[in-house]
Amino acid sequence: MKTPERIDLFEVDSSVDLPHGYYRLAKNSIWGSGYLPQIAILPSIPVHEPDYPYIVDRALFETIQDGDIGMYSGRNKLRVILSRLANHNTLLLTERCDNRCLFCSQPPKTREDSWLLESAEKALLDFNFSGTIGLSGGEPLLYGGSLIKKLKNVLSNCPETNFHILSNGRALKDSSFCRELAGIGHPGRIVLGVPVYGTSSDTHDSCVDSSNAFNETLIGLINAGNAGIPLEIRIIPTKLNHAELSGIIELVGRCISSVVQVSIMNLEPTGWAKRNWESLYLSPSRYQDDLIKAIQMGQSIGVKTVLFNYPLCHLPEDCRSQAVKSISDWKNFYPTECDDCLVKSICGGYFTSTGGERFDPPRRIA
Repeated sequence: MKTPERIDLFEVDSSVDLPHGYYRLAKNSIWGSGYLPQIAILPSIPVHEPDYPYIVDRALFETIQDGDIGMYSGRNKLRVILSRLANHNTLLLTERCDNRCLFCSQPPKTREDSWLLESAEKALLDFNFSGTIGLSGGEPLLYGGSLIKKLKNVLSNCPETNFHILSNGRALKDSSFCRELAGIGHPGRIVLGVPVYGTSSDTHDSCVDSSNAFNETLIGLINAGNAGIPLEIRIIPTKLNHAELSGIIELVGRCISSVVQVSIMNLEPTGWAKRNWESLYLSPSRYQDDLIKAIQMGQSIGVKTVLFNYPLCHLPEDCRSQAVKSISDWKNFYPTECDDCLVKSICGGYFTSTGGERFDPPRRIA
């Protein structure tokens, strides 16, 4: 059993039959108003029965702070989805998507799920966070104007909250929508993270299993850059595209404005990546020359290049200074082999979904 750095899922017994949905969690008090329904988290059974809904769970009580947001599943399970103690916070806005990426960690569904957007708006307003919150899918930009309306509301009412939106970028081919998105906040309050998986439609469209995706994404990125939206370009190296890493960085660096970072991200063994693992995964030791060339390309054209989700011992020494601790703490762990490692505190570690044939063991760093 792998223990993540932070536990986010709890099996609980509620004092009332709670419906499925999002809740504002109260640790020491109950607020009189809020956008979400509220529930108290208590460390022990109260002496006097409260007149408000509550959950008794000491571990959960010790994990949260007042105003954190939880999702109750209706099966006695509560997940803390927004936590002031987390190293990253991300909200799922939809499971719908117009790509079908071979390694998608959140395999898309076609059912209508706009309740996620409605609930997310309320959760963000109640959380009122000082920092950056990720918004993901699916494809959040499929909401179009509805998403822009929600973002405007949160940005105006939560002046210290910023957003990093994960998107495939295809919706940005509509230049008017792109300009509208660019105009809803002060510069830098919204950053878009958009994947580019190849230097041509052959490679990119194969990775996302969707025709014309490369052309639409590239047009969208050009529009977003011209509109001044800060862009993070994401690349996941696989057997299909590892040789194109430096070419992708050169492409986006020379053709797209407002690129603040290129993130090269190790493959996460979850979702569709598990079923396609054999045809996709390549140990970093097999493409270390491609990583070195990619970093050198970024340096030569002035594009910051960062390595995400890699154990340091899986990287060549020349690349380790570009690696960051990026895995969310609720799905991050370190095998026992790492207990005495001198660089563990700065190492990205492993996904908790890593196991069996998908476990690439640690190596000794000389």
